[in-house]
Amino acid sequence: MTNCPLCLRPLAPGVDPGHHDRCLDHLDIQLGRIPLLYRGLRAVLEPGRTDGARVSGTRTAPLPLRVEPLSLLCRGGIVSILATWETDWRERRELRVDPARAGREQLVDGDQVLADVIKFLRVHLEWAIAEHPAFGEFAGEIREIVGACRSALGLTTDLKRIGQCPAQLGDRTCGRVLYADPRADEIRCDRCRTVWPKNRWLLLGAAIAETAA
Repeated sequence: MTNCPLCLRPLAPGVDPGHHDRCLDHLDIQLGRIPLLYRGLRAVLEPGRTDGARVSGTRTAPLPLRVEPLSLLCRGGIVSILATWETDWRERRELRVDPARAGREQLVDGDQVLADVIKFLRVHLEWAIAEHPAFGEFAGEIREIVGACRSALGLTTDLKRIGQCPAQLGDRTCGRVLYADPRADEIRCDRCRTVWPKNRWLLLGAAIAETAA
């Protein structure tokens, strides 16, 4: 019996369609939110602004830009990360890779580029969850992107960052950032897939502290 790569719960032989679909729908919704969050980041680039309101009528020099939203907007940020996944999926599926993608992702106005990438990823989600060996890592990066955007925009989230995964992978520690959902009875690592039920959370906290030390 295999486990769902997103929620890690056991799937019935041949994959339980209901369970699989719920997980996939949740990820699809997260992907669909990214373009709107991306557009909102430009409105909060100036320090002290988290609601997109513009200040006019001042002659003072512009303030330095906020690092958090800028890092998500610039090269190496949201568009670059997702474009890398698109290229990987295209190569694995033997689909044509757009040779201009690397150049397009560097454009200041990345709205259309992001829309193109998101559209491709959403269309191929069912293939990826069934076939891609690193789909759990992809899902984790989507969650981190959405969380980082919401944080930069001043939006609240129920997920709490609790530290880095202390699970041992051979001779090294996993190190993936762990998040706790206050409504869930488990904490899961989307990289190594280790699961900590509620009755082991004290042990998890101690392991995280020991690893950090």
